[in-house]
Amino acid sequence: MRALSIRDGKLAIRDVAKPVPGSGQILVRTLACAICASDHHHFDHPELARNDRTGLRVDSPEHDVVMGHEYCAEVVEYGPDTDKAWPVGTRVTGIPVLMMPTGQTRIIGYAPDAPGGYGEYFLMNEFFARPVPNDIPVEIIAVNDAMAVGWYFSRVGTEAFAGKPSVPLVIGLGAIGVSIVIGLKQRGAGPIVAADFSESRRKLALEFGADVVVDPAVESPYAAWRRVAWGSPDEVHDYVLMSSMTKQVVYECAGKEGVLGDVLNNCAFGARVFSAGGPNVDSIPTVAAHLKGINIQFGGGPQLADWYESLDLVVKGKINLTRFVGETVTLDQLPDAFDRARRDSSSVRIVYKA
Repeated sequence: MRALSIRDGKLAIRDVAKPVPGSGQILVRTLACAICASDHHHFDHPELARNDRTGLRVDSPEHDVVMGHEYCAEVVEYGPDTDKAWPVGTRVTGIPVLMMPTGQTRIIGYAPDAPGGYGEYFLMNEFFARPVPNDIPVEIIAVNDAMAVGWYFSRVGTEAFAGKPSVPLVIGLGAIGVSIVIGLKQRGAGPIVAADFSESRRKLALEFGADVVVDPAVESPYAAWRRVAWGSPDEVHDYVLMSSMTKQVVYECAGKEGVLGDVLNNCAFGARVFSAGGPNVDSIPTVAAHLKGINIQFGGGPQLADWYESLDLVVKGKINLTRFVGETVTLDQLPDAFDRARRDSSSVRIVYKA
């Protein structure tokens, strides 16, 4: 089959082996697959897979790794030990986890034996697959994975200070950041302060429910948060006020070097910080985190319930992700689109559509 694969540190369209479904697995044909910044992280930082001891990613530079974990597909063939729950041709999606017949678990798109949606075919577990209606565009189904991440973080963030006043601050308004804004709005949290250098993404965040948007080139997001939550941008009284005033929940969604450190140095005392922007490859100021009593959570979701609850909301029209899809491309256009997605601030997602 044809696929965009990584081999020996290079990304190119290649002919690779068509996967064969094992026990509990199904072979599916890609209908749509979105380009995620996590794929940029994976390609740019091979040490992430090399240093992964969980087995979820596999470092194997001499073999083809086909990325793509935000997808909609159709059932082609059932492997052994499956219930054959749906007819061949049924549209499906699912959380991008693949349980292997050998007992390991992989993230789809980050191992040679768990190819993703940047190719013509890939594997899913029948257990994780969910049928989706034919009347919803496949590219909308594909971007649910990003929404599911935001749905998860909005849940755990609103639970962080349950019963106490808190104001969320979202740093970085790509797909995850905007999804968190959507989730927070759906859950009744707010006012929501959101920051990004991109004017188009700030406008999108406003459309989806942010109350205040900030251009960090003009105003510090942390000063804006204090102004909204405490009535003053002054940070002098943070320590005195931390036990009695509105709490700060920060979502770091930029995934850029230095951003998480900037959050820790500038957030309020006693803040709850969620690192949602992908693997952090730079050092962070633990002294600041320690002195301020900051609770940091790295990733951790979405959990299964969050992923499929988000999908239900999208399928039922309660969350409209049409604005997430800025462009669709063919497989042959995918390499260029992958590179452009690094720089494109107008599209939340570029989607490969078969």
